Amino acid sequence: MRAGVLPRNPSFNRASMLLLFLLFEGLCCPGENTAAPQALQSYRLAAEEQLSFRMLQTSSFANHSWAHSEGSGWLSDLQTHGWDTVLGTIRFLKPWSHGNFSKQELKNLQSLFQLYFHSFIRIVQASAGQFQLEYPFEIQILSGCRMNAPQIFLNMAYQGSDFLSFQGISWEPSPGAGIRAQNVCKVLNRYLDIKEILQSLLGHTCPRFLAGLMEAGESELKRKVKPEAWLSRGPSPGPGHLQLVCHVSGFYPKPVWVMWMRGGHSIFLILICLTVIVTLVILVVVDSRLKKQSSHKNVLSPHTPSPVFLVGANTQDTKNSRHLFCLAQVSWIKNRVLKKWKTRLNQLW
Repeated sequence: MRAGVLPRNPSFNRASMLLLFLLFEGLCCPGENTAAPQALQSYRLAAEEQLSFRMLQTSSFANHSWAHSEGSGWLSDLQTHGWDTVLGTIRFLKPWSHGNFSKQELKNLQSLFQLYFHSFIRIVQASAGQFQLEYPFEIQILSGCRMNAPQIFLNMAYQGSDFLSFQGISWEPSPGAGIRAQNVCKVLNRYLDIKEILQSLLGHTCPRFLAGLMEAGESELKRKVKPEAWLSRGPSPGPGHLQLVCHVSGFYPKPVWVMWMRGGHSIFLILICLTVIVTLVILVVVDSRLKKQSSHKNVLSPHTPSPVFLVGANTQDTKNSRHLFCLAQVSWIKNRVLKKWKTRLNQLW
């Protein structure tokens, strides 16, 4: 195949392109059931989030006659779609993965992907020799649209390294990809029809589909799930050392903050320490004030064993008795409560 882009059979080329245009028209001109791209604005999340719909493709080529492709669809970091390689159908992984597309639109979209996967494998196998693609090799493609500019993207990787990208109006080789990527882009840029289809699918159909997904899955996308954390023992880094591995899972959405704390991994211990410190400060302040008042009034001798309340005592005696009772309470708290705190802390440490 001389061009290296389309299969050698001319009838296949014409039939494939005709079907592609028919499917393309059905997706981009669906009629009444159309969600305007502006609907995306109604479901904008936090300003810093890169909300997007991404389609991932991985195609593995073992030799000139065997190849396998896998595909998936993602709403940001949440997988919403898969591709059944046996049946050649879209797998909807969420109850709302259909978005607001009609059955006919989804049928057209599925037929488009069937034709694409079939054609892509045949094109690459026919072009491998001309572009010096050495078996076995793998091609990865990431394409889709996002809410903020630049709105559309399509990137291709060869053997795990960036190879080329579609920049909206032309195919461009990735920096450092070499002469092979440049030659592929030169050939692809000759086919204006393919560019037009990609621009419309990524720039029009994809944003509509993204808006429908956001609307249909709004309740699930706005939910928040607290993370679960646990520790496990890792491989020993050396004699007398223990390695701990912290696992955090089950949280949604993606952003999460995890912090290691030396000497414990519990906020409960910190609260206990703070409570003890505050309690000690209060006790010291109360004790000092009561001692000052007691020393100034000098009501009882220092050897008085305990406060005594006398029936019929005058007002001054009653006040003195209250002070002595408070002193007795402070002493009891010091001897009993603080002792228990020390015991509990020793057990925790």
